[in-house]
Amino acid sequence: HCVQISNERQVSIQADKDFMSRIFIPDVKEGDKFSPTSLGIYANDLAFDPDSNEEQYFENSERNNILQLVWRLAKDEKTGMVVPTWPVVVTKQDIRLLNTVPMEVGLQYGFNYWNAVLTEGASKYIK
Repeated sequence: HCVQISNERQVSIQADKDFMSRIFIPDVKEGDKFSPTSLGIYANDLAFDPDSNEEQYFENSERNNILQLVWRLAKDEKTGMVVPTWPVVVTKQDIRLLNTVPMEVGLQYGFNYWNAVLTEGASKYIK
């Protein structure tokens, strides 16, 4: 969406017609062994520490995780609005993988996820 503020009392929100030109979603064949879309399929959150608070979690995540989830967006044909369709794994910064042996990469689940697991119980979220 495009938001324009003309003065303190007038705000205008319009559909962003060019949003697709700013989003890159690779088109990868399902049978490929390794691809950008399969990078996070088995990733764990390497920032989690049950004794950390939210600020510490995000500091750990910045240091240990290179992946995060963002929502893929699409235009809702009924409303004309942009809506989330499904989560997509993306890198948090430019990366270059040069190693030839398997390695673990971290995926930021988010502090709210871990807080819910601790307060409500893991069985509700982990099957």
